[in-house]
Formats: sequence, structure tokens, C-alpha cells
Amino acid sequence: MEQDSITLDSVPDDVLLEANSALSKIISEKSKLLYEKEYINFCEWRNKKQVRGVNDKIIMAYISEKSKRVKSSSLWSYYSQLKKMLSVKENVDISSINLRVISQKKSHVFTREDLEKFLDTAPDINYLLLKIVLIMGVSGGCRIGEPVAMSVDNIEDRGNVLVVTIPDTKTYKERIFTVVNGSNVIRAIDVFIKYVELRPRNVPHRRFFLTYKNQKCTVQPVGLNTISKMHKKISEFLGIENSHEYPGHSFRRSSATLLAEAGTDLSVLKRHGGWRSDSVAEGYTGCPGICGQSLGF
Repeated sequence: MEQDSITLDSVPDDVLLEANSALSKIISEKSKLLYEKEYINFCEWRNKKQVRGVNDKIIMAYISEKSKRVKSSSLWSYYSQLKKMLSVKENVDISSINLRVISQKKSHVFTREDLEKFLDTAPDINYLLLKIVLIMGVSGGCRIGEPVAMSVDNIEDRGNVLVVTIPDTKTYKERIFTVVNGSNVIRAIDVFIKYVELRPRNVPHRRFFLTYKNQKCTVQPVGLNTISKMHKKISEFLGIENSHEYPGHSFRRSSATLLAEAGTDLSVLKRHGGWRSDSVAEGYTGCPGICGQSLGF
């Protein structure tokens, strides 16, 4: 990946013209200025640091320095922009670089072992609601507000599989996911059935998640504040240090990471999470370019 140092001023006009022509074919005019700006920022940083060419260490140093000033979601967008610009402008491919520095900035994720341990060992008397929210949230890669809005009409029980529809939300496009049993002792479908059987008959609304107290469900729907605290409570039960680093997006990020580790293509992950952008989808995993298959608990 090594090459001579390149600046915008040193590139011949005909080469720039050809590069810009190629760029216009793969990047919309609306986004082109953002991509160009990020490439210019990188070139200026490279000149300031007096480094030559492009290699793993240079990219990692650049991203690491940038990570101190921007959010992780924005960081992945900048990386994606730079990746495409370097490919067009300098014929350099940086997609294979393992950007662990980005994943270190994100909220922590639960491993499959963490999730299965919680489902198997946490007593239902205190944690039944957390279990079913975990199952739905991780299986569907749910945004924090999606379980809150989930309706009983969104869930179809087919016996050995639940088919769940997430209505139009942030992207105005519904998503469908399934919940199936995995290899752990406590089965996801059994948790669902137990929770549903506690639902009062006189609930005046269609919200699925109801407040759970004293081994009973009330008619009070679960709110966003309650959902947002569940990740921390699960990490505390598991004895995980720094439980405050498991905020509301941990289920969604854990879901994406588990899929990424299974190793299929990025398009599946984008459909799963409802992401339109490759860079945003990759940013939820720390595993650029890969995703996986259905989850089971």
C-alpha cells in the first residue's frame, strides 16, 4: 500500500479531471462535496504530519486523531468517504484495515455468552420483562424506541417461531424479523409464552410491552425511560465492569455484531437493521463489510 506522498496541487489536471469524472458516477452530486472535503482534510493532515503515501499505520493514526473530536457514528462516515476517495483519487484500497480504534469508542456490546447466561440464570421473578425485551431487541436489531411502540398486532406466533414486524419508523420502511429458539437452556419462545400469559384481559391499548411487577403484568405500557435502563441492569446482573457503558443502543449494536461475526454479506445486515448506508451499518459492528444470519436464543 506504500506510495509517494500525494497532494492536490501535485496531481496533473487531466488526472484530476478523470478522477472527478469517475467520482461523479459513484457518488451523487449532493454528497460529492462532503467526500471531497474529507479527502482534502486527509491530504492536509498528511502534509502536516510529513508522512508519505497510504498504509495501515497512517490511516489508523488519522482516524485515531479524528476520533478524539467526533462521535463514532460520524467517524465511520468519514472513514467510508475517505475509503471511496482514496480508491478513486489514488487507486488505494483501505477496506481491509481493521479499525479497532473506532469500535473502542462505541457503546459496549453483549456477547452471545453474555445474553445466554442472562436468559438462563436471571430469575424471572425480577427479570422476566428484561428477558423478553432482550430477546426482541437483539433478534430484531431494534432501535431503543421500537420496543416501546411494538404492538401485539406486530407479533405472529407460529408455534416454533415468532414473526415480528417493526412498522415504519426512522426510515419509513417496515422491517420483519423472526425469533427462534437457540441452544441455551431457557428458550426464547418459552419466555414469550410466559410473558404473554401474564397479560391482563382488560388492557385498554394494543402495546405489547407492559409493566411487570410482583410476577404480574399491569395495564401500564412500558416507557422509553424503562427500556433505556435495561441494558445497564443486565450488565450489572452479569457482573460486567463499567455497566454505564451499556446504554440504550447496546441491544441494537450487539445484534449487528453477532450477525457480523457469523460472516455473511453486508446487504443482509443493512436489511436487518434498516440501514441504507454501508458505512452506518459497518459502524454498528466494528467488522467492516460482513454480517451474518438469523439469531437464536
